[in-house]
Amino acid sequence: MADAEAIARLLLESNAYYSNLAPAFFVPVEEEGLVGWIGSDDEWLSQPSSCALIAEIGGQVVGYLEASIEEPDEVARFSGNRDLRERRLFINSVVTAEEHKRTGVATRLVVAAEDWARAEGATLALCDTFLGSPQSLPFWEQRMGYHRRSVRLRKRL
Repeated sequence: MADAEAIARLLLESNAYYSNLAPAFFVPVEEEGLVGWIGSDDEWLSQPSSCALIAEIGGQVVGYLEASIEEPDEVARFSGNRDLRERRLFINSVVTAEEHKRTGVATRLVVAAEDWARAEGATLALCDTFLGSPQSLPFWEQRMGYHRRSVRLRKRL
């Protein structure tokens, strides 16, 4: 992937935000090998169900989104979960350069991913986010119109 270095910079910046915000839940990622790992995504990117979008301003990468289309689950008829019965977009990651937050970069990336997914026959969009983030939750709920559907609970053993 040609933009692997720029994407790595965005991921490191985002990870620093979360690992400082909630160190009980997030740890710093290892920088060594990150660019190579990102650059090795060619197989995933070649899949028609995969979507990776980059936002640039003045030739500089300022945002990145990674998502995929998930097919209806084979055993969904045995589950009451409606989501599993639909072709759905799952947004795995959205990161924006710190100096470009709250400028519409993430909004444009998400809208583009949703438009792509609709064109691919998806009828639902899903994502996970950290409830403790004062940036992320308002973005998804207030700006993008997503609704809380579930809460992932955790307990250290």
